[in-house]
Amino acid sequence: MRCSKIGVVIVAGGLSSRMKDFKPLLSIGKRSMIETTINNFRSVGADEIVVVTGYRANDIEGRLNNSNIKFVRNENYEFTQMFDSVCIGLKELKQRVSMIFVTPADSPFVQKFTLKKMIKEMGNSDLKALQPSYKNMNGHPLLLSSDAVGEILNHDGTNGLHGVIDKFKDSYVNLSFVDPGIILDADTPEDYLKLIEYNENKDIPDVELCLKIQDYFNVPGNVREHSIKVAMTAVGICGHLLKKGVVLDRKIIVAASMLHDIAKGIHDHSKVGALRLLDMGYDRVSEIVRTHMKLEYIPEIITEKEVVYLADKMVQRITPVSIEDRFAAKEEFYKHDEDILSNIEEKKKLTVNLYNKIFNN
Repeated sequence: MRCSKIGVVIVAGGLSSRMKDFKPLLSIGKRSMIETTINNFRSVGADEIVVVTGYRANDIEGRLNNSNIKFVRNENYEFTQMFDSVCIGLKELKQRVSMIFVTPADSPFVQKFTLKKMIKEMGNSDLKALQPSYKNMNGHPLLLSSDAVGEILNHDGTNGLHGVIDKFKDSYVNLSFVDPGIILDADTPEDYLKLIEYNENKDIPDVELCLKIQDYFNVPGNVREHSIKVAMTAVGICGHLLKKGVVLDRKIIVAASMLHDIAKGIHDHSKVGALRLLDMGYDRVSEIVRTHMKLEYIPEIITEKEVVYLADKMVQRITPVSIEDRFAAKEEFYKHDEDILSNIEEKKKLTVNLYNKIFNN
């Protein structure tokens, strides 16, 4: 029976010469670079994580002392390449796991969605290597099958890891994602500042990224048009509330409006869409998408969630409609089913009350 464990090799033994500082221990938010990277892989259930150290090995090992991490050292880090450190890590995990992620320590923001999709693709195929890309640029992490490890360890080092991967041919696949974290690392001080900036804004996708997410999930044209119209309507509601002194986050409202139907056509599409966005790291957007079909209650103070919900009910396809007209078709269709009709009437009543709270009070 094939082992189903997932391993990770994190290479953290270099001199960080271009950075002019020690990359693995640079701060990203509340954690260091390497701690953030480790947490990413733990979020998808990685069974064994090996960190290959070299330069300032004691500092890394001391920082991660209580993290249940296996450390191995590249004692010749000054005179060897990254490929040599990768091989040291692979030897430690050889025959103990079925697939191994390989990544540098300074690639901390790859989405959980990306990692899960890579694991699923590898598990359902005979691939030896799988690499993610964003905007046609390959990035991290690389995912290797256990079958690939022997060939890599026997490689003479020419062109490093890419040299042996080139030999895999049809056993290598590149997967495209809507995940900027794939191509972000910290080779230079400028790169590090970009990581800091990305970390502060990564929770809410901008309009360009929302459009790419729609593309990725093959959202039909009519659903896209509806989503754009909902976003515009929601922005209008924001403007009205602002006059009443209610200040909301328009960026999150626009994102949630544009993405609320990314799973349209799938059963329980609000839940499916919300789970997709949650795995992509958009927690707040995910929660709004989850509730866009049905609100549990109207809060005393209106939030972004209620604005997106109401905007969706004020748009039929791409046409502005009254609340009455928005529910009329469903009321007619289910008029002989008392239970369903009762739920529709309850939802309609809540929607009318929300509309009145925003526009009439």
